[in-house]
Parts: sequence; C-alpha cells; structure tokens
Amino acid sequence: MQPHRLFCLCALFLLVFATFPSFANDAFRLPQDIQLSKQAVQLNIDPKKQVFSGVTTLHLSFTNPTYVISYHSKALDIKDVYLQYQGTRYPLTVQEPNQYEIVSHQVPVKLEDAATLHIQFSGKLSLHHGGLFSGHSGQEQAYLLTQFQSMEARGVFPTLDEPNKKSTFKFSVSTPIEYDVLHNTHVKSITEQHATKLTQFKTTPRINTDILSLAIGQFNAKPLDTNRFKSKVYVPKSISITLPTYFNQIVNASVSHIEEYLDAPFPFKKLDFIVGNYGSVAAMENLGLVSINYNQVPAPGATELAHCQFKKLIAHEVAHSWFGNDITMDWYDDYWLNESFTEFIAAKVIQDLYPNHDLCTYTPQSRAFKDDNSKAMPLVFDIKSRKDTLAYGQLHYTKGRALLEMLEQAMGEKSFQSLLRRYVDLYHGQNVSTEQFIKLLKDPNLQNVTSSFTRQTGYPLVTLTKNDHQFFIEQKDLFNRSEQLWTIPVSLKVWDGRQISTHKLILSKHKQKVALNKDIKAVFLDGGGVGYFRFVNQSTYEDIPIHKLSRQEKSSFNDNLQALAITGHVDFMKYTQALVAELNSLQLGNPRADEIVSTLIDAYLEHVQIKSVSPYTAYLRKHIKLNIQWQQTLEMPYGNNLMKLYGVYMQDPNAVNAAKRIYQSGQHIGHPHLDAIVMTLAKNSTNEEYKSLIRDFITIPTTEKEAFLSGLGYVNSVSKTAQYYDLLLSDKTQGMVIDYRFQFPIFNPALRISSIQLINARKDKIFNHVSSESLQWFPYNFLLACSDEQKEAIHQLFESWQSISGLKSKLSIVSDGIEQCTQNSERIGKSILAASPH
Repeated sequence: MQPHRLFCLCALFLLVFATFPSFANDAFRLPQDIQLSKQAVQLNIDPKKQVFSGVTTLHLSFTNPTYVISYHSKALDIKDVYLQYQGTRYPLTVQEPNQYEIVSHQVPVKLEDAATLHIQFSGKLSLHHGGLFSGHSGQEQAYLLTQFQSMEARGVFPTLDEPNKKSTFKFSVSTPIEYDVLHNTHVKSITEQHATKLTQFKTTPRINTDILSLAIGQFNAKPLDTNRFKSKVYVPKSISITLPTYFNQIVNASVSHIEEYLDAPFPFKKLDFIVGNYGSVAAMENLGLVSINYNQVPAPGATELAHCQFKKLIAHEVAHSWFGNDITMDWYDDYWLNESFTEFIAAKVIQDLYPNHDLCTYTPQSRAFKDDNSKAMPLVFDIKSRKDTLAYGQLHYTKGRALLEMLEQAMGEKSFQSLLRRYVDLYHGQNVSTEQFIKLLKDPNLQNVTSSFTRQTGYPLVTLTKNDHQFFIEQKDLFNRSEQLWTIPVSLKVWDGRQISTHKLILSKHKQKVALNKDIKAVFLDGGGVGYFRFVNQSTYEDIPIHKLSRQEKSSFNDNLQALAITGHVDFMKYTQALVAELNSLQLGNPRADEIVSTLIDAYLEHVQIKSVSPYTAYLRKHIKLNIQWQQTLEMPYGNNLMKLYGVYMQDPNAVNAAKRIYQSGQHIGHPHLDAIVMTLAKNSTNEEYKSLIRDFITIPTTEKEAFLSGLGYVNSVSKTAQYYDLLLSDKTQGMVIDYRFQFPIFNPALRISSIQLINARKDKIFNHVSSESLQWFPYNFLLACSDEQKEAIHQLFESWQSISGLKSKLSIVSDGIEQCTQNSERIGKSILAASPH
C-alpha cells in the first residue's frame, strides 16, 4: 500500500512513540492452532443502501484438538452461527467480539482435523475509507469500493483476518441488475433474475485477507495493449480520468524487469487496476485488482517529478505481487518487509527504464529524516489493533528502503541481488518475519546493521575528525540519547586530486580509527547517497567539489546541508544566499531550480517563524532575479511551485493577478496547478471573495475537489480560518478525508493560537466527523508549532481529549517537536534579521 502523498508535511502525521515487540499477552491474536483452508462468501449489496447482508462458510483445520473456535467480526450483526462437524450440525450462541474484534465460541465437541463454520450476518457501509465504503459524493452515480488493509475485511464478512491465516476465497455478489462487480479473480458466471444480478467469481489463490478487493458500480474499462495478462483499467463512469500514455509501458516493464531481477516469474494470473476515490490511500496492491486513488493520476501538465512519482507508484504496486502478496509479513509488526522491499525494487525499475527522469528515486532517507526522531516508532514495533496500524507511515517506505540500499552497498549489488533471489525462492507463498530475513544475511555485522536500524528510532550524526595525524569516524545520536548506538555501513568517497576512489567501513562504535591514504585531498561522507545518517566533515580534508558527485550524492549533499543549516552547524541565511544564487543561475524548468523553490517554500512552512516572515520575504523579493512571464509559466509543470512561492508566501502582485485572471476566466477547471491557484486566491482574498471561493467549491467537478479543498486552507485571517473549518465539518465534504486538513491554516504561524481556539469551539463536531481511531492523531495538526506560548495553548486544547486512546503519546511527540523548533527558531531568526535589507 502507499499512503496518500499529501503536501510536504503530511508524512509527519505518521509518527508514534517508540516501543518494541513484546507479545507476552497474545489475546489480540487468533489461536495459532486454527487455520482457514478455504472460505466461501456470498454478499447482497445495493450501492444505494447503507446496509448489506451475507452468508459465509469457513472451512477450518486444527493442528491441535480444541473445544474453542475463533474468528474476527467488526460491527457486523451476526444473525445465525452453526458448526458442521463429522456430519452433525451444532447451533452456536451468537457471541460479542472482544476488544480485539475476536469472537470465540465454546463448542460441545472436541474438534480435530477439520470442521466448517456457517455464519449469516449483515453490516453497514463504512463512513470512512475502510472496509466497504462509498467512493462517490454529491450527485455522482453510486459506486462502492473496499480497502481491507489493515484489519478491515472483518468489517465486511466474518473471517480469520490475520496475515498468516492465508486461504483461498470464493466470492459471489448479488446486486441490482444495473451494477457490475469487480474482484480479485475473473468472473465465473453471471445470472440475471428480474431486477437482480448474481456475479460469481473464480476461487482466489491462497492469499491473506488484506489484499481481497471488491468494486461495485458502473465502470469504463480500458484494455492495456500488449499485456500478457490482458489487463484492464477500470474507472467509475462518473469520473473523468486520462491515464498517462506510458501507463501500459510501466506495467509491462515492471513485471518483466522484476521477474528478471528476482529470477522469479510473476506469481499470479491476473493484473487489473481500478481507479477511484480511496481517501488518504494513494494505492493498494489488492491481488489482481490494484486500486489507485484518482487524485494520484498526474494531470497532462504535471511536473516531471509528479510523473516520476506516479511511475514509481505503479512499479511499487506491481512489486507487491512478490513482496506482500506472495511473500507476506507474518504479523503486522513486520509491515516494513512488505513496503520497503517494494520501494527498493520500484526504484530500480524506474532507474532502469527512465535513467534521465528518475529524480524521485533518490535519497529516500531525506524524507524519512523528517519523520524519525527520539519519540518516533521503530520500523518493527508492537501491533495489537487497527489503531496501532495507523502509525504506519513513510518510515516503512523510506527508512526501510534506505536500510536495504545500505545493505546493498555494503554487500555489493550482485551479492545483494543473490540474497533477494534466495529470499524470494525460500519464502515463496509463505509468511516471513524480520528475524528470518536477518538470518539470511549470515554476516554478523550486517545482521547488526539491520537490527539497529529496524529496532531503534532516530538516526546518527556521523563525523570525520582528525587528531594527532590520525583520522577518526564518530557517531552520535542526533537527539542526544547516550544509549543509542548503530552499526552503520559507511562509504567514504575520496579524491586525491586526480581520481575518485571509495573507502568502505562498518562503524559499530562511538568512535573508531580510519586508515586513509596520505595523498587524499577531499572526502564525501555519503558515497552513493544511501547513508541513513547526517554527516559533518570536521577533518582537515576539503569537501569533494559537488560537480564530482553523482546525482544521488548531490541530492544527499543538498539535503544534508539544509539539515546542518537548520540545526546551526551552518548559518541559515548563508545557506539561503547560496540557494538563491544557484537558483538565479538556472533556467526555469531545470529540476534543480524546482527543487530549490520547494526548499524555500519548506522554509516558510517549517523554519521561518512569525517575527521573521517579513524580513525573510523582503530578502527573497530583493535577491531572487527570475524573469517570470506568468501566463507562459503557468502552462509549464514548474509553474506550480513558483505560484506557491510567489503567490502564497511572497504575495507578489503579478503572481496574484495571474491567479485571478485564470480563475475569473474559468480556466482553473482542469488546470494542473489548481491547488496553487486556489492557495494564492485564498491567501490574498477579501472575506467576501473567500466566501465566493467556498461556494465555488461546492459546484466544481469531483476530480477537482481534493486540490480545491486543500488550497482553501491557506488563509491569512481568523475569519477565513473559521469559514474553512466550518466547511470541513459540513456535509459538503462528505466522502473526503478532513482530519489532516485542519493543519493548513496552522501552517501560518500568525494563526496558530486562533486556530486552537476555533478547533476547541468545534470539538463536538470534530468528534462526530472524525473516526475515534483517527482522533488520536489530531495533535499532529500542530507539529509545526514553534513557541512556548503555542505549546501551552495546545496542551490546554487537548486537556479534555485525554480519554482518547493513544492521544497522550502523540501529544508528547508534538511537544518534543515544538521544543526542538523553538531552540532552532531563535538562531534562525537572528540569522534572517542579520541578512535582511535595512
């Protein structure tokens, strides 16, 4: 699965306190001696109704005799249950599930070998984007979708809903005659009778429940050419989507490239796709029917980076056929084995297919560092219930992939490829744990690398120093925890004035000697750009000139330099001056230019606090010398970030007027930069103009609503913030994810205290509109808060929310982040003031 790519900071929503696996109490697990050999599910569903019904037969097997049978059921109304064993039928009393949604029945006979369990039930459509839910809103044609990861299949039918309870499933679905049904497997038969249609499907391969899928509605089907699976892409008829021309190529090439790399054939027989409204999930690897959120499909004028990200998304979901669907995590604590391996493989696919357009595959650790701190979760952590899985975030994709790339660098590409081939061959069709993967590494150093980066949070600062003619390499926890120690593969890139060479080592102590050649003149501490650490060169060696670094290494260098500027190792405005000078030397449209513009936007969001906004803006207005012709610029992919920087943050009149012209002419509908245009208008509108924007939101096409709604959150007044929050909590946003959008006004440091007051006044409505499992994450809307006053106000706000399970720990993480930001902001503010025009 891929979580939704929101704006640059939304990955920050996915942190959680550090904890380590300790399954002493396994009440949250089904008995390990019960297995599901096969299951038949019949559902009766009308997309226009909230209630559905069904019957299911579970074929159970037992490795040990038992008087108890257990299964999962979530919010289902169980009508009837009976057990069939050795020719006798045993009616069972309907039981309520426990806190982990496990139903257990004491049975009157000792069960051995096998039995069947028959259950009649009914349920309701989910109000959120999990289980079986409505994908449409407003006046669109009704259609339903499913999202079963994690632990959501049990909300649609009773089952053994755990990853290591793999089984085969046979589905049949009865619907009104006008609807089609899509599933993981091909249709076996369709029977029409009067106004109803019964669609029966072929039996699935042996899979886990997370990757089961259904879609019910009216769909357009687009065949993919030259595809051995005769794949199709399904789109609800009410959604207008144009797939990129390369979609067919990336699907076919991903399959063939991964087959060759792993020396393993595609494990299944079907590979279709469905595009729809999946809320905050970008895509899901459902076997045979991969789901893609419609807002992930790049618009025709999207940036090269956006197209790269979409290509990687598709390669990622295809790679799940091996990692996740075929080889499945043993339990949810090993989720990184599903996601990191697919990210690693997807990056290789993109780098091989599009070597000159693979920017989105560089330095995954640069994104992970934003999420990983002293109170973040480790990659392997204790999971007991669905609310724990909400902690899954970018670390399982980015940090885990960075770990694999460090292992690859330490072992060598061919050796690591052989390791993955052995892994795929050994665990084909099975479940696997982190411990099993670690054992395959053999080398104790590499085993320690994997253990230290999967079971510890945060990351080290690696420093090269010189003392008495000897060189040392040191590691220190960036968050000053003395007990933290990693085993780190380090690849030093060294230059003797004539040629580049590499010096590899394993850093397993706080400080150890490095034997380097006397002729060395310059070094770079992150050769290959894959190191999951920050780095500082405090030796007498120069830094290797940046033009001698690879593209991946340049990306690592730039990201590391930004981090050093934020933490005070480099003066913030000297770093900014260098960025601006580089930007002025580049052509618009150069990927590096767009990257610098993004960095300047991030500075407004994360580092420049209220007293520094004006002088920082004045500095940028004076020193950025770009010749922007807005009409032409907004026709280009790079126009999006430029409009955000100039229109939203610098509030340049030319940019604002350009946004107004496009909007007033009606050209904003379908515009690839709609979000930036609406952001600019929201920030620069009068109160009445803002009300007009909200009215326009109600009437725009569904495919435009996500971008429009997020753009409306970039406001500059208390009254607009109140209007925005009221819109989020209205029926006008039905079917849309709203909880993270409360952060957008809070991005503006001048509105943080007032936003707290407005949220407090709407507490009851928020509780009614946001699921109880998601409420624990609400403090993360304030991750960018940055003062003692803001910290105190946030704690007062959530004082009355303390009964929400998990919220206290999330609030602690936010507090920790505020304290770090407050420390950095004073130094950054002084640097800005010293450099600002007088």
